[in-house]
Amino acid sequence: MSDRKIVLPGSWFATEITRTTFLLSGASISLSGTKATVTLASHLLVTGDYVTFSGTTSTTGLNTATWGPITKTASGTYTFPCTITGSPGGTIVQEKLYVFAAGVWTCLVGANGAIEYCPNNNWGKAAPNGDGTDTTWRTLVAASTAYGRSFSTDGYSVRFRDNGTTATSYFSKVA
Repeated sequence: MSDRKIVLPGSWFATEITRTTFLLSGASISLSGTKATVTLASHLLVTGDYVTFSGTTSTTGLNTATWGPITKTASGTYTFPCTITGSPGGTIVQEKLYVFAAGVWTCLVGANGAIEYCPNNNWGKAAPNGDGTDTTWRTLVAASTAYGRSFSTDGYSVRFRDNGTTATSYFSKVA
């Protein structure tokens, strides 16, 4: 890990955030209409984290959308607000997310993921939206992108999504 800091003239520097994340498959999800309960041994999450899923069948609204903040209820179980109903099936893959606070950020994105934005214009809506409608995400900064890429966010519509590769990405809030 580098101790190098990125500072832009006229800005203040916030703490660097390092994310090394992994995809975890084999999740089981039950939906009550007000919350989702996920069972996955060693899910590596803490209360307050955000997730997305892929591989769900019959209840595909869980795929790609931002969910959380999660509440860890046991070592292998967590819940999050969710209005979707049904019985998700398939090989469900949990993907940990990092949702950026409002501001201007600079980054080095490793091979382990990409920074995505949601074009749904969710300004003012609490992130995540809880109803599964933020399912359109586009790449803003691709994997393995050098330092110097900067982006701004309203705190709702930009996230880091891992891809399962072992690597580290760095993000610094500069304004």
